[in-house]
Amino acid sequence: MIQQIYITDYLSDAAARPADMIQSLVEQCPVFLRAQWQVHSLSPLKSLWQCLGASGDATSAVLCARMPLPVAPPAFCLLPVHLGLRRDTFSLQSVVPLAADVYAVLTERLKKHFLEEFTIHEDPSQRYWWVVPVRKINAQTQWPQDCLYQQAMHWQPQGPDASVIRQWTNEIQMLLHEAAYSPAVTNWPETLNSLWFASVGHIPAWPAMQLTVSGQGDIFSGLQASRLAAAQFIPMSTMFSDQQMTDGIWVADQWQTVNWAEVSRALQTGRISALRVVIPFAERSIEIGYKKQFRWQFWRKPYTLETLLQQLETTLAAAR
Repeated sequence: MIQQIYITDYLSDAAARPADMIQSLVEQCPVFLRAQWQVHSLSPLKSLWQCLGASGDATSAVLCARMPLPVAPPAFCLLPVHLGLRRDTFSLQSVVPLAADVYAVLTERLKKHFLEEFTIHEDPSQRYWWVVPVRKINAQTQWPQDCLYQQAMHWQPQGPDASVIRQWTNEIQMLLHEAAYSPAVTNWPETLNSLWFASVGHIPAWPAMQLTVSGQGDIFSGLQASRLAAAQFIPMSTMFSDQQMTDGIWVADQWQTVNWAEVSRALQTGRISALRVVIPFAERSIEIGYKKQFRWQFWRKPYTLETLLQQLETTLAAAR
């Protein structure tokens, strides 16, 4: 049965608006108002990699595994982002979704401008690109989720070739400025002002584990493609009803794609007595820990949505 649910939010779409997500979750699963809610310093992705025994951030490598590889493997994932100015520095605010025509225009401009520096490959999601440099670039950069709302000095490229990444980024910002005024693009996203290089590492050597991992979305597809033995698609209803399954994990990229009605029924009917849910919360994560309560414990006052949100916001502010 499912004992853990991870909402990876790997493109940070929900991180900036957690109140909407939390309100929807407690409306669909009222028993969560009796659960324990804790703010954790790890992002949802880091929590998942820790659970699966990966050393370091496996995000780019896992996403890349689901792609037909070019002749040379990509060294970077390139993502459209919004950088916000804060006094004398700037911070990463969001990963920006692109319309199809904007993605196509940027693809062609990037290919032409950086022809002698790297080749660029489209991703089917049209949310990012894969970069294959013409020479080895010794630089390490982080996945955006780990850098949200943090000042630039905390996530600058590292390594002997870090200056190359900074130079490419500067040139890209000029390209974006020019493309924004191109007559070929009519729906340019106002928040798009940079592209983000995230290093593609090696696929982890997954340790043997007594887990069953199922789910939906790009991260789960990548786990299957990266030969995680525990990853196999099993419908959520089947996992909830399988009493022989002792440690099931459900992985989804977006909270909206999870069948929370199924989760609520499983909790209310007692098919599962304990559940851990990890969801995005700004640059951190929230862990919802539910355990079945005995009758004598029902005197404990549950949260209201208002008190829950207030507690979480207070905890986040104190942690920062």
